[in-house]
Amino acid sequence: MSFELEELLLVSVAYLLALFFCAWATEKGLIPEKITRHPAVYVLSLGVYASSWAYFGSLGFANEHGYVFLAFYLGVSGAFLLSPVLLHPILKITRTYQLSSLADLFAFRFRSPVAGTLATVLMLTATMPLLSLQIQAVSDSIHLISKEYSPERLAIVFCVMVALFAALFGTRNPSTRDRHQGLVMAIAVESVVKLVVMATLGLVILFEVFHGLDGVEVWLAVHQDSLIEMQTPLEDGPWRSMLLMFFASAIVMPHMFHMTFAENRSQRSLHIASWALPLFLLILSLPTLLILWAGIKLDSPVAADYFTLFIGQALDMPWLTIVAYIGGLAAASGLTIVTILALSSMIMNHIVLPYHPPRLQIEVNIYRWLIWFKRCIIVALIVSSYGFYRMLEAERALYNLGVIAYVGALQLLPGALCVLYWPKANHKGFIVGLIGGTTFWFFTMMLPQMVDFSLFSSTMNEVSTYLYQQWHLLGMTALSVNAVLIYLVSKFTRMSPEERSAASACLVESDSRNEQKVPEAKSAHDFHEMLSKPLGELVAQKEVSRALSDLNISEEENRPHALRRLRERIEKNLSGLMGPTVAHDIVDTFLPWDENKGYVTRDIHFMESRLEAYHSQLSGLAGELDDLRRYHRDTLNNLPMALCSVDAAGEIMLWNQAMSHMTDIPASDVLGSPMNQIPEPWNKILGNFARIDSHHLPKHGVEINGQLRYFNLHKANLEAPLSGVSGNKVMLLEDHTENQMLEDQLFHSERLASIGQLAAGVAHEIGNPVTAIDCLAQELKALSEEDDTRQVAGQVLEQTKRVSRIVQMLMSYSHNGKNRSETSTHEPVDLFTSVQESISLLQLGRKSSNISFLNLCDPDHRVAGDPQKLQQVFINLLNNAVDASDENSTITIRTSASDHTIKVDVEDQGHGIPASIQERLFEPFFTTKETGKGTGLGLALTWNIIEEHFGTIRVISPTDKNLDKGTRFEISLPRHEPQSIRQQHGYMTYRPHDSWEQEGETV
Repeated sequence: MSFELEELLLVSVAYLLALFFCAWATEKGLIPEKITRHPAVYVLSLGVYASSWAYFGSLGFANEHGYVFLAFYLGVSGAFLLSPVLLHPILKITRTYQLSSLADLFAFRFRSPVAGTLATVLMLTATMPLLSLQIQAVSDSIHLISKEYSPERLAIVFCVMVALFAALFGTRNPSTRDRHQGLVMAIAVESVVKLVVMATLGLVILFEVFHGLDGVEVWLAVHQDSLIEMQTPLEDGPWRSMLLMFFASAIVMPHMFHMTFAENRSQRSLHIASWALPLFLLILSLPTLLILWAGIKLDSPVAADYFTLFIGQALDMPWLTIVAYIGGLAAASGLTIVTILALSSMIMNHIVLPYHPPRLQIEVNIYRWLIWFKRCIIVALIVSSYGFYRMLEAERALYNLGVIAYVGALQLLPGALCVLYWPKANHKGFIVGLIGGTTFWFFTMMLPQMVDFSLFSSTMNEVSTYLYQQWHLLGMTALSVNAVLIYLVSKFTRMSPEERSAASACLVESDSRNEQKVPEAKSAHDFHEMLSKPLGELVAQKEVSRALSDLNISEEENRPHALRRLRERIEKNLSGLMGPTVAHDIVDTFLPWDENKGYVTRDIHFMESRLEAYHSQLSGLAGELDDLRRYHRDTLNNLPMALCSVDAAGEIMLWNQAMSHMTDIPASDVLGSPMNQIPEPWNKILGNFARIDSHHLPKHGVEINGQLRYFNLHKANLEAPLSGVSGNKVMLLEDHTENQMLEDQLFHSERLASIGQLAAGVAHEIGNPVTAIDCLAQELKALSEEDDTRQVAGQVLEQTKRVSRIVQMLMSYSHNGKNRSETSTHEPVDLFTSVQESISLLQLGRKSSNISFLNLCDPDHRVAGDPQKLQQVFINLLNNAVDASDENSTITIRTSASDHTIKVDVEDQGHGIPASIQERLFEPFFTTKETGKGTGLGLALTWNIIEEHFGTIRVISPTDKNLDKGTRFEISLPRHEPQSIRQQHGYMTYRPHDSWEQEGETV
C-alpha cells in the first residue's frame, strides 16, 4: 500500500493551512480569550519539546539503548519539577528586562556583546542538525509511504510553508513585550494532534496487533530476550548523560526557551506547567514501547525510527498511515517554526544589530525595518537547514542528529547556572569556557557527521565511528572543559562594576545594594531629543511615550528618581526590540549619567509602591514583616507633627500628611524631588536647616503670604538602610506662630500693666505740684488788683483743673476693674460719661488730633455693667475707628433705647471692612494691620466683654453703599433697671451664635 506524492502534498498543505487558520483566528479574536489565555494552552504549547526526535527518534533509541529513551521525558520533567529554583528565576529576569532568548540573557548578565554573539553562533550550529532532523523525518516519511525516491520536492514545500507561517505569525510585533498568541495557540493545537495520534496508534496496536493486554503479556513472555536487551544498557549505558542533556534542554534549547519564557504571560502558568507538562509527556510516552514491540512482532523491514508509519501499512489501514504521517508532520513543523523564530531574534539582536546597525534617519520606520529583516533571516535559516539536510548522509539515524544537537546546546548550561547562582563569573570566563567546550564538541561529534571520513581512510572512519559510540563520554568531557575554564578564568580575572551590577540583578537571592546615578536628562523632553539621534524622531517619541505609560508618570516629570526609572524602562523596552547589547549601547551613549551628581540611594517611595503591589502575595514571616512595615509607615504618615526625610542627595523621601497640611503641598508633588525644587519658602527653610550643624532651630521666623510665622525645627541624621551611606536626614516642623503671638500679647499686657502702675505713680507725683500751682494761682487772683494779672491767674487755674482731670482719668483707667466673679450685680454705667472719658483719653494721642468725635449719647441712658470694662470696649472701638479714618473725618457715637436694652452705635467714615473678613474680625490674633501695629486681640477682647455683659455686637460695613465707605459697630446691652423691675421681668442673656434667652421669667 502506497500513496501518491500529490496526495501527501495535499494532506501536508491542508494540515499546515489548518494551522494558519487557527493562528489567524486567534489573532483576529475569533477564539474567545478565556480559551486562548487559559494556562492549558500555555502548557500544551510547551509540547513543542516533543519533536520528530520524540515521535520517530525515540523509537530508534529505545531499540538500541532500551529504557534509556525515557531520559528524554524524565530529564525535562525534572527541570519543570524544579521550576521554583530554575525556571521561575529566569522568567523573572526575562520579564523584568524583556529578554527573549538565552543569548539575550548572557549578553545582559555578562555585559558583553561577544557573549551574546558566541551563544547565538553555538545555538545556530547546534540546532542545524535538529532542524535537518525535522526535514529528514518528513522526507523519509514521504519516501516510506509513497515509494517515491525523490521526496525532496515535498520537503521543499514543507520548508516553504513553515517559513511562511513563522514569518507571518512570529514577526507581527518587533518587540518581545508583545506575545504571539496566534503562534502559541497553533503550537498548542499541534501538541493535541501529537497526543491524539500517539493515543490512536497505541490503542490500535493494543487491540489489533496484540489483541489486548493479555496478548502483550504473552508476547513479552515469549520474547524475554527483548526485555533483557532493553534493560542491559541501564547498567553501563549513557542514561546519566541523557538525563542531564534533556534536563538542560528546558533552558538551553532555543525552542524551549522561547515557549517557556518569551511567550509566557504569568508565573501562574509556569507554576501549572511544572506538573502539567510532565503529565503530558508521560501520557505521550506510554505508546512508545507498544509501537516498538509491534514493529518487532510484525517484522518491520524499515528502521525502528519509522515503526509508526509501518503499522498502518502492515495492518492495511490507510487512514492509520495518514494519521501517523500527520503526527510526524505536526512534530516536525512545531519545532521548526519555533526554532527558526527564536534563532532569527538571536541573529538579529547579536549578529546583525551590534555589528551592522541600520543607518537610521528621521523618516525611517525602524519597526518595519526590524520585521522585514527578521523575515529575511527566517528564510535564510530555513534554506540553510534544507542545505544542511541535503549535505548529510541519507542513512544517518534520526536519533544521532538529535544527540549531536542536544550535546552541543548542553555547553550553554554552565553559563546559565552561573547567571543564577555564581555572581563571580565574568564574561572572560564565560567566553573562554564556551569556546573550549564548543570546540571539543565540534571536532569530536559535529564534524564527523558532516564529513565522510571513509573517503580519506578506513582508519579515520573507524575512529570516527568509535568516537560517536562514546558520545556520552565526549559530551561530558566537553561540558567539564567548559565548566573548568569558566571557573579558572573567572577566579583569576576581575569583573567590571557594570557587570557586577548585572550579576547582582540576576541572582536568585539578590541582596543588591547598588547605588544609582542621576541621568543627565532633566525631563522627558530631553529623553526624546537625545534618543532622536540614534532612533529617529518618530521612534524616539514612541519609545519615550511607551516608557512613560508603563511607569504611569507624566511628561512634565522632572524628579531624579522618576527620570532614573524612565531611563531604565527605556533600556528594557529597547532590549525587547533590539536585544540587550544594542539597547545598552544606545542608552549608555545617548542617555548618559550626570557625572557631577555622583551616586544616590534607591527610590524608597518606588520600592514601597512595589511592596504594596505584592502585599497580597506575601505570607508567613514575609507577610508579618510587611505588616510591620505598613504599621510604621502609617504611623509616620499620620503623625500629628509635620515630618519629612531626605536622602544623601537632598531628595525628598517622606512627606507626611501633617507636612502636606502645613505647607499646602501634596506629597505626590514632592516625593523624589530635590529640596531646592519644592515651592518657596519651604525649599529655603528645609534646605538651610539641613545644611547647618545645629539639630534644633527654635522660633525660626518666616514670612509666608505676607504674614510672619514662627517654626520650631528639629532634625536627626540617619544611616541609609540600603547602602549604609550617611547623609540621610529626618526633619520635624512645629508651627509656633500662635504660641509666639500669645507670648507677645502676654508681654504686651505685662508692659501695659507696668505702664499703668507707672502712670498712677506719675499722676500721684504730678498731683502735689499741680495742687501747689492751683493754690498759688488762687492766691494770686485774690490778692492782685491788676486785671491782667487776675486774668492770667484765672487761665492758670483753668489749666491746672484740666491737668487734674487728665491725671484723674489716667489713674481711674489704670485701676483694675472687678471681674464678673467678684460681684453678683452690675453697677449703673452712664454711657455718655463713659464715652466722653474714652474720647478724652484718645484725644491725648497725636493721631486723634485731626479727627472729630461726635458724642450723641443720651445722658439718661444707663446700662448695667462694669464701668472699667465697658470703657475698654469704647476705647477699642474708637481706636479702630481712628485707625480706619482719614484726616478731618468724624466719628459718631449715639445711643437708642428699647424696653430692656440700650443700643450703642460707633460709626466712622473710613475705608470700610471687606465682607470676606468680617466673619473673622472677632477671632483672637486676627488683624489686618501691619506687623507691630496690632495684636489682633482688641476686638476679641471686646467680644468677650460684651458677652460677659449679656449683650451682642455686630458690624455693618460699608454704611455708605454709593461710596463703599464707612463702618458701624452696633452694641446691644441690658438696660439698667431698679431691682424690683429686674426681679419682675428678668434680664436677657446672649449665647454666641444662638438666639436671645431670658434668665428668670420669660418675657
